[in-house]
Amino acid sequence: MKTITIDISEKVYNLFRGLLKQLPKGSYKIYEEDPDVLTAEEQKELYSIQNKLDKGDLSDFVDWDDVQDKF
Repeated sequence: MKTITIDISEKVYNLFRGLLKQLPKGSYKIYEEDPDVLTAEEQKELYSIQNKLDKGDLSDFVDWDDVQDKF
């Protein structure tokens, strides 16, 4: 599957959902927006960075030594 993100007005939201429901079953997934929850892509990136940090790899951080000195 491919992913797209769209913002639509509340006026046409239900109409758009109805249009999606006309598509073949299993041909789409709707992920309800929840600003407090990370997207799958954000979670993947977070796990990747955490894995690097666990291994002592600080390459994702620019001027890490400067940041460490401030804390």
